[in-house]
Amino acid sequence: MSTASPSDPDKGRQDIQHTRAELGETVAALAAKTDVKTRLGGKATSAAGGLRQRLTTASQSAKTSATQMFRTVSQKASQRAATAKQKTRQAMATARGSASAGTQTTGKTESTEVTSARAVTAKVGTAVRAKPMPVLAAAGAAAALTIVAYRRRRTR
Repeated sequence: MSTASPSDPDKGRQDIQHTRAELGETVAALAAKTDVKTRLGGKATSAAGGLRQRLTTASQSAKTSATQMFRTVSQKASQRAATAKQKTRQAMATARGSASAGTQTTGKTESTEVTSARAVTAKVGTAVRAKPMPVLAAAGAAAALTIVAYRRRRTR
């Protein structure tokens, strides 16, 4: 703040107005610093934004992981199913061969085929019971994808 000479009253008024403007800015800055409610609101808003960002990132990561896991489980289940199918075909071929051989020697076609079919069914059932995890994993992955698809349709 400068002092004006008595001979220049306009200059003195301008200094006073300038000083008042600076004082008003200072008071406004101090009021903003002491307004705890507004400051906490701003912090809460920024914290909520950060939390939303983290949740979005975590959600995308979970979806990606679930998709990759589903593909892996599906591939393993398909491979095991193909192996079981191949073993079943081999067993059926063996059973048919045995049945036709038995028919030629004993004449008991139907009973030999029934026995062979039961043996093949038992082998397949035992194979699935021995390693149920791929079947269960594929069913769980399919259920998870169904739920995700259902929720997406509901939000649209």
